[in-house]
Amino acid sequence: MKTILDITLEFAKKHCANGNYVSFNEIFTAVEEELKEKWELEAEVKKETYEKIQVNKIGELYRLLTVDSRFERNANGEWTTRVGFK
Repeated sequence: MKTILDITLEFAKKHCANGNYVSFNEIFTAVEEELKEKWELEAEVKKETYEKIQVNKIGELYRLLTVDSRFERNANGEWTTRVGFK
């Protein structure tokens, strides 16, 4: 199964080419579309609401973007890949 980072990298390759920036929400939506079933199961197993799992995953994605040197954020809070990323 793909990880949050795997999905984010695939999304970035398609949508961040040529210095294009995308919103965090666009990235998260792409990740959530692929992992929602897994997260719903996680919520059930942990006896938590889906919304709580979702908030945790939003935080996890944001942390991954900020620590992974392949991504950069502009002053508007939008994200792209660094020059040279393939």
